[in-house]
Amino acid sequence: MDADDFLDEEVQSNVQRYERMIRNKTHEFFDAEALEGICLYYIHRDKLKKALEVIYFSENFYPNHVGLMIQKADIFMSMDQFDDSLEILNRAELFEPTNEDIFLIKGELYLKKENLSEADKYFNLALENTDERDEVLFEIAYAYESAMYYAKAAQYFEQIVIENPEIEQAYLDASNAYEFSGNFDKSIEVLESLIDVNPYNANAWFFLGNTYSKMKMLHKAIDAYDYCIAIDDSFTPARFNKANELVELEKYEDAIVEYKTAIELGENDAITYCNLAGCYERLDKDIEAREWYRKAVKKNSNIAEAWFGIGLTFEKENQPKDAIQYLKRAVLIDEKNTEYLLVLAESLYKTGKKEEAIECYHEILEIDSTMIEAWLDWSYIAFMDEQYDEAVNILEKAIEIDADCHQYHYRIACYLFAKGEIKQAKQHIETALEKSWKDYYLLYEIIPQLQNNKEITDLIELYKPNDEKF
Repeated sequence: MDADDFLDEEVQSNVQRYERMIRNKTHEFFDAEALEGICLYYIHRDKLKKALEVIYFSENFYPNHVGLMIQKADIFMSMDQFDDSLEILNRAELFEPTNEDIFLIKGELYLKKENLSEADKYFNLALENTDERDEVLFEIAYAYESAMYYAKAAQYFEQIVIENPEIEQAYLDASNAYEFSGNFDKSIEVLESLIDVNPYNANAWFFLGNTYSKMKMLHKAIDAYDYCIAIDDSFTPARFNKANELVELEKYEDAIVEYKTAIELGENDAITYCNLAGCYERLDKDIEAREWYRKAVKKNSNIAEAWFGIGLTFEKENQPKDAIQYLKRAVLIDEKNTEYLLVLAESLYKTGKKEEAIECYHEILEIDSTMIEAWLDWSYIAFMDEQYDEAVNILEKAIEIDADCHQYHYRIACYLFAKGEIKQAKQHIETALEKSWKDYYLLYEIIPQLQNNKEITDLIELYKPNDEKF
């Protein structure tokens, strides 16, 4: 047991003694240091009201104790009572005019008030009055980071690196701050500096991979993760992230190897199972995909993606009746997911539950009125029932929302042909051909006989772009 463990035990004991005193309305003696520890205990647990009660209690015995004043000022600052906090700090400064903690909190307070010049002034005073320069630089950097001044935070982290190149955390924090500021190049530069100092630093290679990933430089990200794994082959986050990049590159077999290795090393959570299942699904190995999706829901029954995955594998195997219960479970968890609702609607329609399917399309379009597949599928139900007027009406509403969607024009043309309204149909075909000539085959998917209609084939040939004629 080290000193920190003894200290924690002592604080816990003091907290219990203090709470017993309050509960029993008795009197106990606590020295100022013990009260500071009790107060800090509550602060760390976000129990600011209780922390303040400790301060008020302590003021009966130690009204001029600077440490307790600083804690009180810190609490008031956390509660956005800036004037009260500043008043307490000014009073504390009278007793200890070189206390670095006073200057640090003043600096943070002015940061919260967006007075950067005053913040800088007090942070500099903290640095001038400390024997723990690295620690204070970290405190200042974290204050700027918390206030979302990421570039400024990065400068302080880099100052630590300059003064003490052996402190790994400063490099990682600087890289992270630059990344948040949008300066990915600088983030990479800092990590490469750390690698220069210690080429076998697995964390540096891992975070370098993450940065390249965010820059969509997937091959470089994979290379960085490979270096990380070469240094520490049990570094499961690197394997997991590498697998994700391989999925982006559609290298599903390779991704499967990495996910499985991560699982063997202990990364056996529902998300990893889901991602692995997704690889099998993309390889059309639906039985294996379903097996891993089932493992995912056993780990976490609230993971909608896994329930949807099970349903989707059944739908792909043309077993819509089996799919429905799983798709409904996914929608129950993630009600606004239009992809889930779309596949559910399709399965419901295939099993003869037309009205339920139409309800799904209504839900989808309430969430996202621009979802092309929902309008097309809903209108197709009416078309298959030979309700041509209804099919046309549905797509007319869709066109009101997005008149530039060529799929709507091709589809409504088919419905109008079925109604015998040839002139209107041709007008929509012309509009569709102008917007996307290469997709004219969409006509034939709905009414194959149109391939033999000379008027239509001539119209398609008329609108054929010059670069398609040779």
